[in-house]
Amino acid sequence: MPESIYPWLHLIGRVLFASFLIVFGLRHLFSPRIAEYMQLKGIPGPRVVAWATGLMVLVGGGFILLGWHRFIGAGLVFLALFPSGWALHPFWTESEPAVRQSEMAHFLKALAIAGASLLVAFYGNTAWPLSLGR
Repeated sequence: MPESIYPWLHLIGRVLFASFLIVFGLRHLFSPRIAEYMQLKGIPGPRVVAWATGLMVLVGGGFILLGWHRFIGAGLVFLALFPSGWALHPFWTESEPAVRQSEMAHFLKALAIAGASLLVAFYGNTAWPLSLGR
């Protein structure tokens, strides 16, 4: 593969990852169902938590998309999603198989995105092609 394609692959990957984060963050900010779900799971101050985590993921996704302050952006995403997987999707407590499977999928999704954000943070201090800088 010609090396000239690598910067574009990096940009496309960044756009795809960040797009998910931005939509996810906007849903947390503007969908009342998110706070209702958090309340159902016993999260204290669910509206504030939904708004705060939504803002963290939205800003983090924006930073990653632009390739600007990406260590901070990745940190915001990690801090919002890693604990939420454990708090909101404890699949190990569910006895109903369908609910257990759904909760496990959401739990693993949160962990995968948190892990991807750690990779972004790790490479945050290296030069990124087609970005606004460090």
